[in-house]
Amino acid sequence: MIARTVRRAGDLWFLAAAACIFLIQQLAISFMSTGGAEGALRRTLFFVTTVALVALALRFRRYWGAWLVAAGIVLNLVPMAAHAGAMPIDYEILESSGAFPEVTREDIGKQTNHGKDVVLERDDIRFFALSDRYVIDLPGYGTNVYSLGDFVLFAGVALLLIQAPLVLLRSPRHESPQAA
Repeated sequence: MIARTVRRAGDLWFLAAAACIFLIQQLAISFMSTGGAEGALRRTLFFVTTVALVALALRFRRYWGAWLVAAGIVLNLVPMAAHAGAMPIDYEILESSGAFPEVTREDIGKQTNHGKDVVLERDDIRFFALSDRYVIDLPGYGTNVYSLGDFVLFAGVALLLIQAPLVLLRSPRHESPQAA
């Protein structure tokens, strides 16, 4: 029982660390330039924090959702690694989505609105199947463009939200002596 309580308290520290690392990553890819020394720092922060987030997700490997979260992060990493830490999005998809009317052809090759995306022509996108290309209109949120990795990650988070309370509420008498 004590070991289980200590493990849960430790899990909270890992979750807090993951949240801080994710915040650092989002700030870096949203507000740092993609060129020069700042761009090199941005890419370094992106790759280091991505590896750390995958490792932290796998820290919770007893949850099936953690595996999906890690897989979603890796699926997003592939096209972003090929584009200097920015998620490529096809201009035609962006334009037809209507989600970002302020983005024009003149924005091709540029980072969008302090976001993680870089607008490109389809022929210039490496790993197009893994790029932001799926237009979804969510009630209360609006229209946005997502990647396959985003969907896998969202599924992982949903599964974690279902599975974690069940595991945490599980009666200690159902645990094996080694788990305690």
